[in-house]
Amino acid sequence: MEASNPTLSLVTPAPQPQQITSKVVKGDTISGILASYLTPPDILQLSHVCQPVFPLSDIRPGHPYVLVLENKILTRFEYEINEEQKLVVTCNPNGFTATKQDIVYEIKREVVQGSIDSNLSLALEKLGQGPGLAVMMEDILGWDVDFGRDIRQGDRFRLLVEKRYRKGQPAGYGHILAIDFHNQDTTIRAFRFTDSKGRTSYFDETGQSMRKAFLKAPLSFTRISSGYANRRFHPILKRWRPHHGVDYAAPRGTPIRSVGDGVVVTKAYDKAAGRYIKIRHARGYETVYNHMSRFARSIRKGVRVKQGQVIGYVGSTGYATGPHLDFRVKRHGSYINPLRMKSPPTNPVPPQDMARFKNEVTLLAKAMNAPRLEDRNPKDRIMEAGAKGDAPPKG
Repeated sequence: MEASNPTLSLVTPAPQPQQITSKVVKGDTISGILASYLTPPDILQLSHVCQPVFPLSDIRPGHPYVLVLENKILTRFEYEINEEQKLVVTCNPNGFTATKQDIVYEIKREVVQGSIDSNLSLALEKLGQGPGLAVMMEDILGWDVDFGRDIRQGDRFRLLVEKRYRKGQPAGYGHILAIDFHNQDTTIRAFRFTDSKGRTSYFDETGQSMRKAFLKAPLSFTRISSGYANRRFHPILKRWRPHHGVDYAAPRGTPIRSVGDGVVVTKAYDKAAGRYIKIRHARGYETVYNHMSRFARSIRKGVRVKQGQVIGYVGSTGYATGPHLDFRVKRHGSYINPLRMKSPPTNPVPPQDMARFKNEVTLLAKAMNAPRLEDRNPKDRIMEAGAKGDAPPKG
């Protein structure tokens, strides 16, 4: 009796989806990107579905996108709107669906510490940190430290920050969780905290808000070329007259920020002041920003502005020998020295949250000040360095 050979059944594996990753380049449109995969009517339908979620006319050069194909048929389209969200479009025989989704990062806490010999940006660059970290630090400490005027050689900083990773590669920063900043003879500490109503802000170790009614300066990382004076020789008019402002020298086009919440009462051009803006604030304060090269698009008379909002850009319009901002402050109609303006803090930690706040401060301070790498969470690492430069001597 002969044994029969069993029949072999060959199963063809399902084809793996093909993923195409690219970036939008100048001149790209959604029609051009999808032309090889969808018909014009389908592209029109897809755009219509996306309109209330994210208008595809708003795609911008440099933003990544992903096309997923199965059997050469488009089944998914993703576009990164910003660092936090992406548009996800699924394609099937019944049509299209569009949603916004959060971009998922791996978060690692990192302790960064160093000393300043020139400026904060250079110190962080020497540590291998991205430029965004200096901006984040200034946003937190900007009510207490003027980073263009107050920084001295030997100032020290230490911070606990979330560093984001995507597919194993660094992808910017999350939040700064705690800061210890030694500026001249002053130590400033700030801790991130979310209260029971879901409001997140930064506070010192006693629970007082880091946010004040006014920023210390309307520009980032500049120098003062002329201070407040009741008598100063004007370089253009060639005569002695009061200078009721502070001149911040900065490159043309440097963004100018409103130092506080308020209402724009004047947006105009003056022979002496050039393009200027006047903002009315609470408690009888007014701030004036002179010699702008141009105004921010959203700024007009009567509009409300938020603290830190860009209102214009440094220029040399009017009586000016070079690009700078002439920044002035009035209190109840009289000029005061902007550098001596007192700025009260805003809302402190609510009493009902104080116990939890103190506990979180203890934990964050311990994580930030852990002395040795082996004592730390394995995901944490510490970097130390000092940046060399030519800052003015301390004192």
